[in-house]
Amino acid sequence: MGELGLRPFAVILLAVLAISLAIVVTNSAHGATIRAVDRPFYLSTPPALSSSPPRSEVNNTLSLTNVPLQFHTQSLLFTSLTLSGSFRFSLWLRSNITTRISLRISIPISGANSSSPPFSLELSKTVSAYNFTYTPAFDLPLNFGSPITLYLQPTVPSSANATLYFGSNSTPSYFTVPMSGYETVTTVSILDRNQRQTTQFDLNASIGNNVAVIQATLTSVFGFQDIGFVNLTIVDPTSHPVANAHNQSMFVFPAPSSTQQPPPYYYYFPWSYRSDMQEGSYQVFIDVFDRQGNLAYQFGGPVTISLSRTPPLVRAALNILPYVGVTGVIIAGGAFYYTRRKTKSYFAPFDYFTTLTGGELNGGTAVTIEGNTGSGKTLLAEQLMYEDLKKGRPCVFLATGDFPSNVRANMKTMGFDVTGYEQNGLLTFVDGYSSEAGQESREKISVPSLGDLTTLGMKISSSLPDESFKGGSLYFDSLTPLASKAKPENLVSFVQSVGARVKGLGGKAFFTLGPSVDPLVQKRLEEMADCVVQMEAFEEGGTRKSRLRISKLRARRHQQGWVIYTIEDGKGIIFYSKNPKP
Repeated sequence: MGELGLRPFAVILLAVLAISLAIVVTNSAHGATIRAVDRPFYLSTPPALSSSPPRSEVNNTLSLTNVPLQFHTQSLLFTSLTLSGSFRFSLWLRSNITTRISLRISIPISGANSSSPPFSLELSKTVSAYNFTYTPAFDLPLNFGSPITLYLQPTVPSSANATLYFGSNSTPSYFTVPMSGYETVTTVSILDRNQRQTTQFDLNASIGNNVAVIQATLTSVFGFQDIGFVNLTIVDPTSHPVANAHNQSMFVFPAPSSTQQPPPYYYYFPWSYRSDMQEGSYQVFIDVFDRQGNLAYQFGGPVTISLSRTPPLVRAALNILPYVGVTGVIIAGGAFYYTRRKTKSYFAPFDYFTTLTGGELNGGTAVTIEGNTGSGKTLLAEQLMYEDLKKGRPCVFLATGDFPSNVRANMKTMGFDVTGYEQNGLLTFVDGYSSEAGQESREKISVPSLGDLTTLGMKISSSLPDESFKGGSLYFDSLTPLASKAKPENLVSFVQSVGARVKGLGGKAFFTLGPSVDPLVQKRLEEMADCVVQMEAFEEGGTRKSRLRISKLRARRHQQGWVIYTIEDGKGIIFYSKNPKP
């Protein structure tokens, strides 16, 4: 082909290159509806406010005889919040004699008096619910870093003894807080499967490349644990919901390592569009629900995904782009791989992990999984546990960084539904998180305090029955919350004791730990471990990547170098291997 014959193709190729490298689209949440919600907060113990209704059958009581009472949320506000509207109260009260008391309500704020006028309540000898409403004369601004606090200031006749009942399902004393804007979508971005931002997608794309990824950035006044679920709907150019993108749950990644991790939080949904779909603009809608099931925020754009058919000549230019220096995912010979500077790495399934460790980890092995925030430590532990469960091995998962219910939900999002394994007794969750969050645990086995290592050890032992657990695995996620509560020498001794207990039953013990653990403690734990897995999330060339290596494995040959991996919804961790058939 002569020089003149090359020019049209070269012009198209350069244009496509310029477009593919220059498109960056981030859409702000302009078409949003901030929902006004009356959120109930239940009086609980220790004197606190909980967003979860009480499930206990045991009543808690406090004297109201001229003694001010204070209740506050355990979580501090991650952003400022303004309360506007009426507070509704339902308090269970009684007195030793029929009498009338006066009760003043106060929601403390900085620099202003938010006390209500006195409410006159006639108490009897029977425990009864007293309902009333307080509407402040002005909005109540709450500052970042403060809790929501409720003061009860009673005045009781000297001849009477008044009592407040709360904390049980029969006497659920609570008050509703009028709030809005406590959970928001700040930005929505559209990415291709290589995490490049764009809104243009080709209906002629091959299977595996026909994916548009919706990324939503969320904030939450009360932190990640207050976000219940995030649903996404995509509508076609005729305003009809798309079948495989209607009311679909988005998943968070990386999952926050603790309740103290501040926003933002990143939610994703990969949408596989069909080649026979209508060309045009598709609109994105997102609904955010809090943990109580209230619709807190509605996002309605403007964010669009444009589907069109690429002309054959342009598509031919796109097909050779990966070979001229553009990083991307291509298909050749039926195998997925990505190219970068003429090197190839093939996608390898999760069982490639056993290739890195030189075979499956044996019973009687203690493993530490280390990594920085967002590296996927928890997901690795969950995926290893799921592999154990599929092979019929009993497992215990001790959760200290999140509610077990969230662990189950996150695993299901990744394709690891453990419901059946729990039902047949193969999997047991130990809740070490609810007490730290000021919530009542819903699990059969829970830990009252992470600072009490003796009780924690006893709870772990009770979940490891000698006969049925033999050859099983303990997954402890994570040690990081314990590091701030226990002395270093006590923590090391505790891990050694628990590890020895599991190894004595022929099982495996996995412990995850984050970067905030004291380096000396981390070094001691590494010395005790039979296997050390290191994980790291990092930035390279403006792209966020993750890598893993086995830095230690006793008495076995193994691969020691770093291996890149990615995380995909429904599949979990996927490794990049330099061999087409690892």
